[in-house]
Amino acid sequence: MYTSVVGPVPGGEEDRRAEVEQTIAALNAHDAPGFASTYSPDAIVYTAASPEPVRGQAAIQQDTQRWIDAMPDMTMEIEELLVDGSAVAMRLLFVGTHTGPLETPMGVVEPTGRRVVVPMSVFNRHGEDGTTEVEHRYLDMMRMAQQLGLV
Repeated sequence: MYTSVVGPVPGGEEDRRAEVEQTIAALNAHDAPGFASTYSPDAIVYTAASPEPVRGQAAIQQDTQRWIDAMPDMTMEIEELLVDGSAVAMRLLFVGTHTGPLETPMGVVEPTGRRVVVPMSVFNRHGEDGTTEVEHRYLDMMRMAQQLGLV
């Protein structure tokens, strides 16, 4: 960890940990613009929930809002958070109730009213300004489909 006699050095791991926790807090507050603002303007997010990478803050905000619309009570619980310089690895638990249309690569899934609890892993890298530049999200889509009664 980057520390000094007086505490964490700006830009060190403790700062990055706090930034990640604030990012997840914005998501849990259903603040899509606030969540997206933690990404660089040209960020790229690779996710199993989208056939193509999600590119840029506007697309990240739109993607986030789609999830919020589909599961207005959704939350992400940080189970494990590791920071190593500019790299972050997280193990999360995605929880929500499917009460709105859910856009998927295979079409829109109408609300099922079912609750999902799905493990997720996220790996990202941030730039010098502290915003996320590249992110890889691994969401257990099969488990989600099973819990929604789709398979």
